[in-house]
Amino acid sequence: MTDVFPESTWTPARPDCPHPQRWSATDADSTETEVTALVAALVVALQPDYVVETGTCVGNTAEAIGRALLRNGQGQLVTLEVDPVRAEQSRRRCDGLPVTVLGRSSLDWMPELPVDFAFFDSDPVARPLEFRRYLPWMHDRTVVGFHDTGPQHPVRELLAPLEHEGLLVSPLYLPTPRGVCFARAGAR
Repeated sequence: MTDVFPESTWTPARPDCPHPQRWSATDADSTETEVTALVAALVVALQPDYVVETGTCVGNTAEAIGRALLRNGQGQLVTLEVDPVRAEQSRRRCDGLPVTVLGRSSLDWMPELPVDFAFFDSDPVARPLEFRRYLPWMHDRTVVGFHDTGPQHPVRELLAPLEHEGLLVSPLYLPTPRGVCFARAGAR
């Protein structure tokens, strides 16, 4: 079991999220434990066949998605991580789950199937680029998530052009410590 710490270890309180200590995380780079559970719950609720995650980190969310897909009885996750040590750690962690961990750049890879759900959590500047790259594989039912959309991160500002172009439909920005957004993929 990996140790978890109060999210306030890394993220200070702010008006839209005044109690970051109510969330937890294993480290400063990994998604909050509760947000990971939300992503996994969306996978259970949406029943996707093909899921893409960028920025695997140490595999917390990849494992949760893999367990959700296993519970669903179908589906696969492809997750991308550029750090070879983290990619290998994630492979071991996800062994036996319907998860493929690729140790490569998300911007050099293309999906093999239509993307039903995607969670973008790589380099913040790359996230809108990844979305645009994978957009041709998305469809009317595709749901996407972006981590680190809180005001202390640049991601929300970088997503604004996607919203204005109609590529992100009905974005829902949630006030978690690091921030998370879920939306539908728009016009292609």
